[in-house]
Amino acid sequence: MLPNWYEEYKMFIEKSIDITLDKYITKNNSNSWLEYFRDAIIYATRGWKKLRAILALEMYLSFSKKQLSEIDFNDDIVQLLVAIECMHAYSLVHDDLPCMDNDEYRRGQLTTWKKYWEYQAVLTGDLLNTFCFELLSDIKNKNHAISVLKIISQSTGFSGMIWWQISDMYFEENSENLTYSDLLEIHNKKTGALIKASILSGIVLANHEDEQDEFASFWEKLWLAFQIKDDLLDVEWSFEETWKSVWWEEKGFVYFLWLEKTKLELHNLIVYCDNKAKELQSEKLEFIVQYIEKRTK
Repeated sequence: MLPNWYEEYKMFIEKSIDITLDKYITKNNSNSWLEYFRDAIIYATRGWKKLRAILALEMYLSFSKKQLSEIDFNDDIVQLLVAIECMHAYSLVHDDLPCMDNDEYRRGQLTTWKKYWEYQAVLTGDLLNTFCFELLSDIKNKNHAISVLKIISQSTGFSGMIWWQISDMYFEENSENLTYSDLLEIHNKKTGALIKASILSGIVLANHEDEQDEFASFWEKLWLAFQIKDDLLDVEWSFEETWKSVWWEEKGFVYFLWLEKTKLELHNLIVYCDNKAKELQSEKLEFIVQYIEKRTK
């Protein structure tokens, strides 16, 4: 069960998304026949753990020494939180498409392409991707805006998520060529890049840009723990327990390390991340680290 603070952060982020989307969609939607597309956009951003935005928010609050109650919905941090969630939602919508992972369910709900038309899902993902950068460009502190735009764009372009999704798709067709080093790099750049960007962007907006490098190892270990846990869930749990499609993957961590070594690797990563969270004196980050290890969904 998630603690009260996590639910409070999650509700704040969800409210931020609703307020922001409503403002931009209302401003740009004069055609009633686009309501169906509007529904698809909102559907794509609903639910999920909001882990990336929660990490950004906690880093921002920890470094700025602010309380959540002090944040206004017009603040720059809100622009960042919504942008991160839009980018993440875009990646999920496109990942689930028939031409990609061909998933019909995510978190117990129909995926966007399955609930709406496939073309709706493609365009919804396209819009969320570009909207992310529009939101970041609207950050009032322009030095912060430039820094965060670079961090997010690098995490999603040639150096990040999309380029390494291409690599992932290649190995879907050529799994016999995949090495353990390839697997680590794919998850580093594909899954881990946006987690890294979320953490570093929260630090930037808190005016502690010079402390980004100190947390490089933290995000690297955290994303790896997150992905290893995903692979363990795929092997050990069912759809009814995880609310997602599960299968044995002949290119995952369990395939290369086997079950016991994979669990040991996860434990070692969690210990490292937990110690780093203690250095920051953040009980909330400590919880997130433990949550990644113990989660069942």
